Amino acid sequence: MRRTISRAASAALLLVVGGAQAQWTDDPGLNTPVVVKAGDQTVVKTGVGPDGSSWTGWFDFAPGGIQVRVQRLDADGNQTFDPEGLLVSANPQNTSTVDWDLRVDDDGNCMLAFTDIRAGSDLDVYAYLIAPDGQMLWGADGVTVSDNDAFEADPRIIRLAGGDYAVVWPRFQTNPGLVMQRISPAGVKAFAGDGVMLSAVGTEAPAFVEIEPTSDGGFIAAWIRNTATFMSPRHVWAQKFDADGAAQWGTSPIVVSDATSVPIAHRPRVINDGSDGAVIAWHDTRTGSFNAFVQRISPGGSVLFAANGQPASDEAGRQQLDPAIAMAPSGDIMMIFRNLDGAQSQQSMNAQRFGGATGARMLGNNGVALTPFDGQFKGPPRAVAHADGIAGVFDRQPTLGNTAGVLEMYIVDEAGDALGGGPITVSGVLSNKGRLNLNRWADGRMLATWSDRRNGPEDIYAQAVNPDGTLGAGGCPADLTGDGQLNFFDVAAYLDLYNAGDPAADWNGDGLINFFDLAAYLDDFNAGCP
Repeated sequence: MRRTISRAASAALLLVVGGAQAQWTDDPGLNTPVVVKAGDQTVVKTGVGPDGSSWTGWFDFAPGGIQVRVQRLDADGNQTFDPEGLLVSANPQNTSTVDWDLRVDDDGNCMLAFTDIRAGSDLDVYAYLIAPDGQMLWGADGVTVSDNDAFEADPRIIRLAGGDYAVVWPRFQTNPGLVMQRISPAGVKAFAGDGVMLSAVGTEAPAFVEIEPTSDGGFIAAWIRNTATFMSPRHVWAQKFDADGAAQWGTSPIVVSDATSVPIAHRPRVINDGSDGAVIAWHDTRTGSFNAFVQRISPGGSVLFAANGQPASDEAGRQQLDPAIAMAPSGDIMMIFRNLDGAQSQQSMNAQRFGGATGARMLGNNGVALTPFDGQFKGPPRAVAHADGIAGVFDRQPTLGNTAGVLEMYIVDEAGDALGGGPITVSGVLSNKGRLNLNRWADGRMLATWSDRRNGPEDIYAQAVNPDGTLGAGGCPADLTGDGQLNFFDVAAYLDLYNAGDPAADWNGDGLINFFDLAAYLDDFNAGCP
């Protein structure tokens, strides 16, 4: 039983509860370790929780077999599980793994979808739901999402607005197409067998699907139409589906682009535009060299920009690759992309803004260069929305021919100006880096996670970045009124959450709401704001 606490009683407690120590480092030469152990920890996935926590998952290439593990960092950056991570699955994997997915729901639970060969040599799909305290809510072996003789890979998982979870994945070889299963919070599947088919066109093999939930309980999906052969029409398609998998934007998928085939293994980027429409970005070679494009689809399914998308740049003798997108505060769309010469030996990182209604380029025909155009390799960026515009992080390798790099971030406003005029060093350790993730908490703070060979094998590190570009804990989580001050009104706001049993009152993230949460909140309160 949770006992209600009066505001007067909590005020008295303010006098006796001490401050908490945060583990988020403000030193880009250190970064915060997620897992550091023997062997490679790779194919990193990260999601952030509503309480400032985060979950990171990976494949642990342990002796004897590949394992799936996760670690949860609390709001202060402290590990909440064993330093080697919480074991999710030791079921057999192929020696070559395929992509998978991890997200965090509004209750702070971690949802995962991945494949393995526990039921035979073909890949089947499995899903898990893990509570903040490490409890396996769908059982020790998760939910068997698919069990057949077809090859299945690369699943995606989201929580729908109605509270259920949706898993979408491509099925190859036998009855190919995009398949969906819906799972209740209790782990019960909604559809018999292996789920419902979302899209199937003869023997075509759709793949590289990305999904985003909508406020009406459905979801938006974007994918590559066909990957069956090298000569397949690898066009970008999209559709909105309801919770039962029924198409909402007409009976046929929307052709986002069929100007030419996208490259092999290219994955389009898709975000919800905030009104249940879609913004999709990709690159292709329709002009004979690479160009990055963006398209917007209205909530009702109308294509808003020019057919086959709006290019990010028309700069002569240049190529554009790996677009990363976010919605700007104005409702326009912002993009960060790689800008290269024809030989891809000289490059810069550029930004562009597109008018939300027409896709018109607002930062000139070529966008703005964030970095010098030089021989330093700059890896594919990851981006999130920012109160000023967009924030993007990428790997920069200072020495030609040496794959050791640093991580840099640019926070770019809608006018194309970078915060502070230059890069923010997220990780200054010169080392091989990969599997970069960038997430954003509701308060605007950001979290970068990546695999890192600074110690030899691949480990995983994280770095918290504040909206002003500073590193470390930053922010002021105890300022619940958002007025920049800590006072009794913030305590009152917390007590309202506590007495209502609101999940946001689970301040220590253990899945329970009790006196320890009140004590944890008061720790943060007494620590003050920066």
